[in-house]
Amino acid sequence: MYEQYFKLSCRPFNLDPDPRFMYMTAQHSRAVANIKFALMNRDSFVIVTGEIGIGKTTILNTVLKELGPGYVTAKLVHTTLSDIELLQALLSEFGMPIYKRKKVLLLDTLRSFFLEQYRAGKHVVIIVDEAQNLTASALEELRLLSCIDTSDRRIVSIVLTGQPNLDDVLDAPGLIQLRQRARLRQKLDAMTEAETIEYVGHRLEVAGGRVQDIFEPDAVIEVHRLTYGIPRLINTLCDTALTACMVEGRPRVDVDTLDSVVQELRWQWFEERDAGKPARPAQGEAPGSGAALMVYRDGQLLEQAEASSFPFVIGRSNANDLVVIDKEVSRRHALIDCIGGIYVVEDLNSRNGILVNQKRRARALLRSGDTISFGQVDVVFYVDRTKVPRVAPPVTAVPAADRSEPVDSTDDTVRTRTLADGAG
Repeated sequence: MYEQYFKLSCRPFNLDPDPRFMYMTAQHSRAVANIKFALMNRDSFVIVTGEIGIGKTTILNTVLKELGPGYVTAKLVHTTLSDIELLQALLSEFGMPIYKRKKVLLLDTLRSFFLEQYRAGKHVVIIVDEAQNLTASALEELRLLSCIDTSDRRIVSIVLTGQPNLDDVLDAPGLIQLRQRARLRQKLDAMTEAETIEYVGHRLEVAGGRVQDIFEPDAVIEVHRLTYGIPRLINTLCDTALTACMVEGRPRVDVDTLDSVVQELRWQWFEERDAGKPARPAQGEAPGSGAALMVYRDGQLLEQAEASSFPFVIGRSNANDLVVIDKEVSRRHALIDCIGGIYVVEDLNSRNGILVNQKRRARALLRSGDTISFGQVDVVFYVDRTKVPRVAPPVTAVPAADRSEPVDSTDDTVRTRTLADGAG
């Protein structure tokens, strides 16, 4: 692969778990300490939530390794189970497969096993991954298992891990007893931009490389933008980008390489991150206080527009939400959408395309303060319209040559409608 091309000792962004590449942010270290304390304290339930690929499994593996041999663990990864199937799966994980459907037999066997481990000086830990898929009856069965104890000590702890909507599942009215037994509910957030940069640098250093030799400075920042700081996505993007550089003979990963890789991977940026919830705000609504668009021409502020419903379409036609009168702007030029609380701008196959922060993009994530350029007009995007700075930053002019592409001369004659007319 690309190891020889970049003079690396191994692939730094391989998805396979490798303790050499362990990188713990302050948040991850706190999570390890909290979960370790809860299990040492023999808490009945520990709940860990976070996006797919955020590092939940890595944290649990770290905790169990630090706890040592005094713990007997079972892990369930298939969670679309009935209550009976759940008990059968647990017995199978503990090396006692019983496929009879007599519930009393299954429970008695588990209870005997728990007590046997307790008498041997060991504590049982049951880890249930993707727990948001469990039925209410299966969750209740787990709660009842957690009630198996001796006169003076709890002998089993249950760790539920899952995506953010696990919190919604557990907050259902019928699970109040389970919630009362869960003292620790640990939520894991994505890495910050600074942590993403350190993460990429750390993995390259372990593999014998230096980030400054392999990535352009703005490319590492773009990695964070494109992956939202989720480790598994960072690994996928960086691994594919290094392969692309080797194939194309590029010395370093740049933003253009990342763009082409995203197109190749056909990433759709989190459309399904909140499965089971509305994918976007209802018509007429927006997350928080709504987005704001500061519209400039030649560095001069023309208008401030508000985006309160999505998708929000920009172009020359009166039917658009934001009308931009410019001969290089197509009738329907681009749209801004909100997907699970994440903003995305997308070119609508316009003649002259769009630039995001002076880089040509077909589709890109948007953060507060990003600049979108349409023809000779620049639009500065803010996630929250209540937090638009009173004195907006000057927009860096983009040379006409960089805006490139021929003017769309087939569009209708430019009308004199002003930007203040807003949505159409």
